[in-house]
Amino acid sequence: MKTARTLSCTLRLLSAGLGALAPLAAPVPIGPIGATGAIGVVAATLLACDDDNDPKTWVKRLDDPAQRANAIKRLTQFYEDDMTRASNNASAPEVKQLLDTIVDPMTKQYTGGNLDDKTRTDLMKFLGETHDVRTQPAIAKALKDFEMGKTDDEVRVACESINAMAKAGVKLEQNVLDELWAVFAKFQLSKTTSQRLYTALHEAVVNVHERSYGDKAIDKLKAPVSDNVDSQKDQLMWWQLTSVQVISDLRYTKAVKPLIVALLTPSKTSTLGATIQFALLKMAKDAEPELIKALNGQDPDYTKAAEGFEDKANIGVIANVLAQIGRAPGRDAILSALPGADTDTARTELAQALVQMPNDPRNEPAFLAAYGKLTWDSSDKMLGPLKPRAALAQQAANFYDPKLVDWLLKEMKKAPDFNTKLLQLDTMFKIMLPERKSDVADAVAKVKKEAPADIFAYSQQEFDLASTALDKCKADVGCYLSMLDLPIPNTPPTAYFKAVKASWMTVILGGGPSANGTRGELVKHLDKVKNPGARIAVVAAIDELAPQGDVATADALDKIVAADAKSGDKELTSADNTVAQVAWRLRARGQ
Repeated sequence: MKTARTLSCTLRLLSAGLGALAPLAAPVPIGPIGATGAIGVVAATLLACDDDNDPKTWVKRLDDPAQRANAIKRLTQFYEDDMTRASNNASAPEVKQLLDTIVDPMTKQYTGGNLDDKTRTDLMKFLGETHDVRTQPAIAKALKDFEMGKTDDEVRVACESINAMAKAGVKLEQNVLDELWAVFAKFQLSKTTSQRLYTALHEAVVNVHERSYGDKAIDKLKAPVSDNVDSQKDQLMWWQLTSVQVISDLRYTKAVKPLIVALLTPSKTSTLGATIQFALLKMAKDAEPELIKALNGQDPDYTKAAEGFEDKANIGVIANVLAQIGRAPGRDAILSALPGADTDTARTELAQALVQMPNDPRNEPAFLAAYGKLTWDSSDKMLGPLKPRAALAQQAANFYDPKLVDWLLKEMKKAPDFNTKLLQLDTMFKIMLPERKSDVADAVAKVKKEAPADIFAYSQQEFDLASTALDKCKADVGCYLSMLDLPIPNTPPTAYFKAVKASWMTVILGGGPSANGTRGELVKHLDKVKNPGARIAVVAAIDELAPQGDVATADALDKIVAADAKSGDKELTSADNTVAQVAWRLRARGQ
């Protein structure tokens, strides 16, 4: 590249030089305008040569206001051409050599100002595209000069460059980090239509992992929220949601209490709840004692924040987080609180949380006692139209206890509608052993008479798949494990249920003293399970078999999630969110 550009200039020089020396071919008198004069012309020609194919020529022209805009365009074109020839490899020697020549002077042009809007925007687009650490002064200026609706494109590319550099492990200058937060703090989601802009800004703020953002994020989280639509967008969906994500990413334990206060604030929990729960899971050891205080009403700040909840639904909100963390102290707190729960919502939510806790002989009796205090007319503010008893019947599957088939068959006789019975059947399909298959088949036949055929068809298919698994593997854990490797067809939609049944049976048959070995085998098979529903069942089995936690298994789960993300398999995104949460649970239990 350099050789070609230099050769072009050299040829022109030679041409000019030969033309000047031509008179020397004929005899000329020696005098002041003889050979000496001709040589002077050559020298002048040499000095005057500016090669338009040499980037350095255009770098010099950056200082000329009349040529500056054109110089910026030409230098940008040099970069684009070199990247094309290098197959977009920014590490290619010729690209790096070019950037060494042009990045600093072009950055100085941006920071120096005196550019028209179009030229300034084009220049920042180029600088941002390079992801070069030397462009940071220009990026800081673009952020500092942000005007909503006017410099959106500049800030967008600046944020995209920050994001790329952060992911590459580049240490960003503090003024860039400070200006980035300043833009985020004044940016209003309600006043933009550019998804690329707010996405780039959001990702940059989170991905820089800047510790100084922790206290600033807490301040944003404390702001009140009105019913105004713009306030909802700006406060909740932008500043506070992003702030929670920043805190979560930093695992900023100082924010635990503000997070719980926000979680218990009715105007915030519906939007922020899931993100706050995950943040608290990542800080489980510090969060759990505070959550227990909130559960027991031991902190006036938590009590005041929760005043707007009906039927003590705040108890359910806290119980759900404790369940997600899944540690023994949280389990014990729920076991203590459950007998005194005095609303159907609190009672139901505490019982549901108990199902997800590390196994303990007290769990199942406490769960059944809570169920017994409910009626078929009970309601739960957090479940909507779903009846609490129906919800608990479905959740009971997560005890992995085949003895509950008797309880479910008994309760099915009292169930008020076929929808509830279908949920009861779903649990029985998962936990039944071969010797109870005929009893469950009788229950299936009875429900078939009540339920609409199109709805019942799904339950029939699930029973048939579960039965097939039992008939083939009986009490052989290895057989159930190998079943997880079988491809799952796209139709019928229930086809994955055989893998679900296999997952349940590995826990039922491979728990106890064999739990560690069974868990390890499940981890080996997990990556082959591509159906989202089946994968969630397998990872739930892994979770159940690790009541004390397991960092090695957590690391293995994280590798699977990372590989799926790299492959771009969007079908597994929802399932892998569950996989990632289980990985954090396994780490939390070991703390």
